[in-house]
Amino acid sequence: MLSLTPKQISDRGALTINPAKTCQPIGAMYAALGIHRCLPHSHGSQGCCAYHRSHLTRHYKEPVMASTSSFTEGAAVFGGMSNLRQAITNIFHIYDPDVIAVHTTCLSETIGDDLPTIIQKAKDEGLVPDGKWVIHCNTPSYAGSHVTGFSNMTAGIVKYFAEHSERTQDQVNIIPGYVEPADMREIKRLLAKMYLPAVVFPDTSDVLDAPYIEKAGMYPKGGVMIKDLRSIGSSRMTLALGPCASENAAIELENRTEIPVRILDLPIGIAATDRFIQALLEAAETQEPPASIADDRGRMLDIMIDMQQYFYDCKVAIYG
Repeated sequence: MLSLTPKQISDRGALTINPAKTCQPIGAMYAALGIHRCLPHSHGSQGCCAYHRSHLTRHYKEPVMASTSSFTEGAAVFGGMSNLRQAITNIFHIYDPDVIAVHTTCLSETIGDDLPTIIQKAKDEGLVPDGKWVIHCNTPSYAGSHVTGFSNMTAGIVKYFAEHSERTQDQVNIIPGYVEPADMREIKRLLAKMYLPAVVFPDTSDVLDAPYIEKAGMYPKGGVMIKDLRSIGSSRMTLALGPCASENAAIELENRTEIPVRILDLPIGIAATDRFIQALLEAAETQEPPASIADDRGRMLDIMIDMQQYFYDCKVAIYG
């Protein structure tokens, strides 16, 4: 390889390289933050957790809380079970979350740590307090991307919280996909305008875009509540937005609870949003959307018509 190294050194000071793909644990951490009073936990070395936290913190300009198993050479040889058990004890004692959401890293995946067994043993030995939860998903960084990690953690949420119920509640499940907190808030706004009870999970609104308050707490006010997550198994139907990020969780939920599932694309753009609104109308068993939603759509069309002379036949490249 050294023979292929350029002989002449070139100045690359004006070039910034930003990878278009990030690793699974970032998406898993983002999904875990969508649960109220949840602390994401990186089962690996400190460096992995620090990178994932800093990546999300730089993007959202919000403090991202997470813990780590702090692997050293010993854990790399003998496995990370003792690290995770000690971490569970310390986290509940010091930070008192309602949920610890464990995701793996390259190192713990290569070792082959059996997380379900480790977590169950911790519960049996009383390391997990009553009313608290430890959930997990497998997120090796050498496969998939951040969207894959989001998908895996969302499926993990379903595996741990969804319970089959003979009684059906008048609500629907919405899995919003890997979108921004503002998008999740907009989905909830549309649901409220249509008077359609729903559980949106994960929900990072008011977590990674929380309002400024003088006294900051460990856990923001946002995120889906555990009591709502435990009810998703009795909803009337599930709408999964974006097959890459939401389909696995929706299928997992359907297999566990027999709740019918509809897989839609992300409601971005007029046509895709129309399909989403139509699905909500069918779920609400009504024919017409509220006038305010129709007005929003008409306003968007009016902008497109007014500006068409500037944008007609123009092509834009979006990278990343």
